[in-house]
Amino acid sequence: MLLQCSASNNASAPFPGSFFFKTLLKYNLFKKPSHFTCFFKFDLQEVAEIAHNKVLIAAAASAAIGQLSKPFTSVILYGERFDFKSAIQAGGFPSTHSSSVVAAATSLALERGFSDSIFGVTVVYAGLIMYDAQGVRREVGNHAKVLNEVVMKKKSNPIDCNCEGECVNMLSTESTTGRSCEESAPVLKESIGHTEVEVVAGAFLGFLVTLVVYFIL
Repeated sequence: MLLQCSASNNASAPFPGSFFFKTLLKYNLFKKPSHFTCFFKFDLQEVAEIAHNKVLIAAAASAAIGQLSKPFTSVILYGERFDFKSAIQAGGFPSTHSSSVVAAATSLALERGFSDSIFGVTVVYAGLIMYDAQGVRREVGNHAKVLNEVVMKKKSNPIDCNCEGECVNMLSTESTTGRSCEESAPVLKESIGHTEVEVVAGAFLGFLVTLVVYFIL
């Protein structure tokens, strides 16, 4: 897809305004702004060139391998039941966010060199992504786990007493929206972030996949 633009200056067209501006236009002392016309040219050959973009191929391949391996690693490493839905969910081993950004950074390093500014930007971006995966996102999952435990305790013991000795049945209490407490407390997703080991494993996976891609292509 190619964006082509052309500019035309129509000096003979009427120019609204005062006599002063018309005089400037008459003696070419003031020219009307150019009119720009742009259109897209769709070329299948240019789209096919994406297949030769090693940065995208390495990042996509590492992300796909990481996601498809999560159902198996969850069984082997964490003793969970096999669930193929984990292949399209966040969290788990390895971190596909880390593998993708490290694959992109490694690809740019091999193509442009370690002194290139684009490689430096990618390294900074990769560091922020990996830090966020084991930091903020991991804490969000911990908070969700605690909240789910609180909700389960409320369901198993719906009688809640305050400091003044007044007890209320939590399951029968209606909320402001007309729903009960049980209906308004959905189960939160706990697997959102990653541990340090999962992040490092994802980064190592992205590095290895990039080397394989450059060896094959």
